[in-house]
Amino acid sequence: MLQELLAPTFYFLLFLFLISNKRLFPVPSISRNVLYIGFSLKVFSALLFGFFFRNGILTGNDTFLYFYDGEIIYKTLKTDPFVYFKLAIGSNDFKPVPAYLLPYTDAMHFWFDSSNYFIVRLNALLRPFSFGVYNVHAIIFAFLSFIGTYNLYLFFQDKVRHLKMVQFILFGIPSIVFWTSGIHKESIVIFALGIILYNMDIVLTAKHTNRNILFAIAGLFILGYTRIYLLAFLLPLMGSIALYNKLEIKTSYLKVIALSAMLLVFVLLLLDLIIPNFSLTHEFLSRRTYFLNSPGNMSFQVEHLPHNFKGVLILLWEAFTNPFIRPLPNDCNYFLAYLASFESIILLLTIVALLFSSNLKLVIKNPYALFCILFGLSTLFLIGLIVNNSGAIVRYRSIAIPFILIGLCLVRQENKQTVLNNS
Repeated sequence: MLQELLAPTFYFLLFLFLISNKRLFPVPSISRNVLYIGFSLKVFSALLFGFFFRNGILTGNDTFLYFYDGEIIYKTLKTDPFVYFKLAIGSNDFKPVPAYLLPYTDAMHFWFDSSNYFIVRLNALLRPFSFGVYNVHAIIFAFLSFIGTYNLYLFFQDKVRHLKMVQFILFGIPSIVFWTSGIHKESIVIFALGIILYNMDIVLTAKHTNRNILFAIAGLFILGYTRIYLLAFLLPLMGSIALYNKLEIKTSYLKVIALSAMLLVFVLLLLDLIIPNFSLTHEFLSRRTYFLNSPGNMSFQVEHLPHNFKGVLILLWEAFTNPFIRPLPNDCNYFLAYLASFESIILLLTIVALLFSSNLKLVIKNPYALFCILFGLSTLFLIGLIVNNSGAIVRYRSIAIPFILIGLCLVRQENKQTVLNNS
């Protein structure tokens, strides 16, 4: 029992100490207190996340399955270190499974799911240093998420005038803080996105080092393992930014994005045909089928595979609207769901207000605003196509909403500056 208290406290204080180091977190445009509070909120959210699942307030329990599967791998370290490293960093999702691995793979839940198994790997690698305490893993995941959020702030700090707004969006919106912390994929996704965007932004300048290139590649690798579709959305948008800035292309950024997107679609279709095990279409259909066949407390009815033009329109409308408006009040059956519904209304009204206060023609002239908005909208649209559960939507959209809000803030501020310059 004492270990359950002392170990998390030690790691929390250790990470606070690291955050206090100005060489590790050197940005003067954000106060140290904001960083302390931002990290503390993430830690609190990560611990609360585990508490909610442990007590049945939230359902799904993947967070503990990741931890337990990591424990299974860790136990092999004492008996056979080769097996430990084979399970922790070797390949997975193959058949036949060797006989010496079967006792372990049969006991685990995600051996044949590379995306989920990546989180198991992280828990297995952390286990030798965590004293077997779940909350230590939760705090480490919260720190990784904090690093990602901090790097996103670094990416945006020279592109947005009102930095307090960006700080609030990244460190203060409850659902974003809560759902991007804890032992689950969103923590790692925000970590990957942060180090990708910040380091790629530096790579586009003449001041980058090999370390920036290495971090960017590592981030792309991590994102590809955890959320392959986010990588598919990110690559053409990042490529377009690189072409637009580095090569100084004298054309609309929107045209550059369209060209990059068509090239990526061609490459993905080619890979889909050449490599049997690589099929984004199959991945999309299997994920959608999983949600349709796994009703939960907050599931709602959606259009299944459409058989006519009207069905296609309904499907597209649901895919566009559901990620913004869910959960509706009638989706809710407990207090936290009503809070999520209330926040959804606030976020929707905020987005509408930003839209009306912005000159949207300036989106085309601001590549970073367009980048953020398109990345966020494409992510939400895919969520709407796949997911028919309000609870899952709230969690998955926590990655997309910050980009949409910040993108609209970029446009709004540029619009205000244009008005001042013309007056």
